Amino acid sequence: MSTGEWLLPVAVLHSACDLAEVNVENKLGLAPSAIKALCHDPGDRKGMHVYSSVDQGKTWTVLGQARVQDACCEHRIVERRDGSLWMLVRTFYGIGQAVSTDRGKTWGQTGESGIRHPATRFFIRRLKSGRLLLVRHNLPSVQFRSHLTAYLSDDDGKTWSGGLLLDERNDVAYPDGVEADNGKIYVIYDRGRSTDREILMATFTEEDVKQGKCVTGQCQLKMLVNKGGE
Repeated sequence: MSTGEWLLPVAVLHSACDLAEVNVENKLGLAPSAIKALCHDPGDRKGMHVYSSVDQGKTWTVLGQARVQDACCEHRIVERRDGSLWMLVRTFYGIGQAVSTDRGKTWGQTGESGIRHPATRFFIRRLKSGRLLLVRHNLPSVQFRSHLTAYLSDDDGKTWSGGLLLDERNDVAYPDGVEADNGKIYVIYDRGRSTDREILMATFTEEDVKQGKCVTGQCQLKMLVNKGGE
């Protein structure tokens, strides 16, 4: 954050404990008493939590919790120019949101974000230029994980421009990325985790995203990083 504080999103899921089924499926050999001891209901702790560190990750404290309807997991937080925090959340209908105006202690304005997306992970971060980078699926149908595309926003997510298609194939998902000191952006993602078992990477700049195609020498797409079994 602008204060130097680190924020860590931690999800406490709403799903019930499935350890008994996992025990049988994976032949763990856990006794019923062990399963009972390991399963518990977190109650009101279920939700999208935010942890804070002021010592660069040495210690963490719970700031607050957002209750977003139909939330699943994998929420991300960006600090907006007005000092508010904007949380985007993977939900069962796509991407939900919540807003905090007190540095993460309380969260309101929850609901749909208006960003069309399947129920899977997305990636968002603030770039050195001040723009927001969003990598999401821009696909004809929200039933599939395809058309992984990068977008930019100059107005803290109110509108998005550009649209660099990183990978149009099916079963590409879970993007994450960093920005180098020279402005080069690295995004990594997987493809066919139970079939193709590939980890891939795309590199590009903001100009490539704005133009919607590779126009710089730093733009390279679908680079294979690792393939399972090789």
